[in-house]
Amino acid sequence: MPNQILHWISWLWLAWFIAWWLLAFWHKPVRQTASPRIEYGHRILVIAGFVLLWDPFRPAILLYRFYHPTAWLLWASLCTVVAGIALTFWARFALGANWSARIVIKQDHELIRRGPYARIRHPIYTGILLAALGTLTATCRWSGILGFVLIFAGLWIKAQAEEQLLAPIFGNAFREHQRHTGLFLPRWRQS
Repeated sequence: MPNQILHWISWLWLAWFIAWWLLAFWHKPVRQTASPRIEYGHRILVIAGFVLLWDPFRPAILLYRFYHPTAWLLWASLCTVVAGIALTFWARFALGANWSARIVIKQDHELIRRGPYARIRHPIYTGILLAALGTLTATCRWSGILGFVLIFAGLWIKAQAEEQLLAPIFGNAFREHQRHTGLFLPRWRQS
């Protein structure tokens, strides 16, 4: 059963990557981009994080498990991955044609405040982190912890760069949005 759940998690990630790639064709033209240094910097961290989360080609010390998951924890891990992936799709469809894999401002860019964006400014990243956490708890490897940290760092850098592009475009509306939403976690109390 443990291997079967790990296979399901792998298939979920593969399906997510394929769907994400197909959805990339639905977008508006680009008006402004972030610097290549920021763009490639965050991508290197995220890719390295995913390699460490999954890939068997790493130092043997990182392959050791920090615990052996029980059946209920594996099921919880699978549910966490499903929830994270579902959140990414909900957020992706809420963004519509404003979405981009790169750090950009689109022509006729809109500040989306509906769906998961009503409480979280970067719910796609929240979903990715949730799914990565579920994967980490299913694999239980030290390399997964390092991978998760790198994914988090890459997405945090990307979120900060996106906010630096959005703030001048949307001004007070964006600052108000920041006050009412959390970066990666929902903000329930209004400030």
